[in-house]
Amino acid sequence: MAGVCTIGKRQFGGDELLPLLSGYNLLPQLMQGMVVDRALRTLSCSPAERAAFYGAEIAADAGCIEKKKAQLLLEGTEESDLDFFIDRPVLLERFKKITFEPQLGSTFLKLKAGLDRVVFFMLRNKDHELTRELFFRLESGEDSFESLASRFSEGRESTSGGRVGPVEMKQLNPALARFLSTAKAGVVNPPIVLDGFGVIILLQEKIPAKLDEGLKPTLVNHLFQEWVQAEIKAFFF
Repeated sequence: MAGVCTIGKRQFGGDELLPLLSGYNLLPQLMQGMVVDRALRTLSCSPAERAAFYGAEIAADAGCIEKKKAQLLLEGTEESDLDFFIDRPVLLERFKKITFEPQLGSTFLKLKAGLDRVVFFMLRNKDHELTRELFFRLESGEDSFESLASRFSEGRESTSGGRVGPVEMKQLNPALARFLSTAKAGVVNPPIVLDGFGVIILLQEKIPAKLDEGLKPTLVNHLFQEWVQAEIKAFFF
């Protein structure tokens, strides 16, 4: 059996591992790890940085690093790679910071329209004649949006009186997002047809996205995943 690999008490040939990795959907994870580690091995981590990263664990158990190394050895890691895999989380964060943070400004501008959030009321029903009637009742003030949505809306929003959000525009149906991008707050709009439903929409609020400390990690991870997919394609295919 060529290319024997030992896992616990079992031995596997190289021709057995690939079907297992594929069958358990582990192959994409393996490919990602391989291309990321090619980049991380060009970086280094100081003892002080390692201590800072594992500070809480070390405070709770002074021998935690040695225990991690022992576990890695047990799982088949080469002794020469122990420090790399211990330091890997630190190296990964540094790699993301130095590689992708300089791109945050341009990435934010490119993605901002989808990152803006909206709060709106929606009532949808497959009976288009009914939605027209309900629109006139809303427009005249005869009934409230919350009351009619709770009674007549056929979507999940019926449980919240028709209220949806705050939600990022990119998470919405593209046609609905386009409609909301030009809608005026506080105006009950005549019914439109979306996915076969007659839909009445009332925009309550638009919340513009800001490039703040809460959003930065999201954008960095977005750029990182784009980079990973490009590296996988270039390296493996």
